[in-house]
Amino acid sequence: MAVLIDRAEQAGIEAIVLSPALGDFNEDLRMLGIDALRAGIRVQIAPQDVARFMELAA
Repeated sequence: MAVLIDRAEQAGIEAIVLSPALGDFNEDLRMLGIDALRAGIRVQIAPQDVARFMELAA
């Protein structure tokens, strides 16, 4: 993971690690549903990214 973050930073991209509620995002999706998955991700990303990426998926 650190290598990927380092490569992103070298390219001028801020990379952050997102954490699933359960074991992984697939499990979150299957067990909790799409709305819970979106809500869990929404609070982990920057507000401007919510507007940019999450509104399209709503």
